Amino acid sequence: MISAFYSVPRPVQALWLVAAVWGLSASAATPEATTPSTPREFFNAGTTKLHDGKLREAEALFESVLAAQREGLQPPALYNLGHVRFGQGTEELKKGPAGGSSAARGQAAARSATEAIHAADEALASNDVQKMVAAYMRGRGVRRELKEATKVVKQAMQTHGTALARWQRSEGDFKSTVELKPTDVDARQNADIVDRCIAKLVDTIRQLEQAAGAMGDKTPDLGDKLKQLKGKIPAPDMPPGAAGDEEDDDDSPKGTEPGQKEGPTKQGEEMQLSPEQAGWLLDAFRLDTERRLPMGQNDTGEPKKPDRPTW
Repeated sequence: MISAFYSVPRPVQALWLVAAVWGLSASAATPEATTPSTPREFFNAGTTKLHDGKLREAEALFESVLAAQREGLQPPALYNLGHVRFGQGTEELKKGPAGGSSAARGQAAARSATEAIHAADEALASNDVQKMVAAYMRGRGVRRELKEATKVVKQAMQTHGTALARWQRSEGDFKSTVELKPTDVDARQNADIVDRCIAKLVDTIRQLEQAAGAMGDKTPDLGDKLKQLKGKIPAPDMPPGAAGDEEDDDDSPKGTEPGQKEGPTKQGEEMQLSPEQAGWLLDAFRLDTERRLPMGQNDTGEPKKPDRPTW
């Protein structure tokens, strides 16, 4: 669910705009069955696709209008492209979990890990078997939540990063419209609206980044404590299913060193996994702290030459 701050810009300049530019009636500017062949027809077709919610097709049609370099059609085409790309970003956000709740879940998982690590330290210091068993069981549950929360945060960061890239393009389209047509008040206001949406989106991405970093820091520490507990708990006192639980993979002693060939697994032993389960997440999606509006990922609409204007 998208937060309320993702407000929608003003309505698009629709088919009547083309009629004003070209001196045609609105009905004449809405061919239903003909394949567009002129910049005007591409614009009309793109506006129709935009009204129908077919954003990918609308984007391609408006880009064809811009490629034709028709001065009178460039401002309205850019204006409508701004709406297309804002809509694309909004649709991306719907594909993933909400950023705020995902970040909160990640931070909560990191706090639980801190508490589980503290409980493990106390149990290890006490040498009380029951305390160690309780700390071990608690730690395993927290580790499972860390893994699930990491997946959710990763998915949220992916969708938010893609949405950010689309909204940045949308803002550029509206600003380019103003550059070509300084009297376009709607385009200027829309650029301001999208800029505010971007700022809030960046704040959410940074919250997700912080949650990912917190979980990445706690994951190896918790795994180390679970290994220590497992090594001190007598075999008869180990919880049922502990030996065969897939969640214990990270607790098992490392069987091979880097560069060594892995031998056959003995019966009853578990395959080893790296304890570095979440550290990659922060690096993969790290934002440049020197830039307020960092670029997102997977922006299919980016120009091949970033130094070219948005139109």
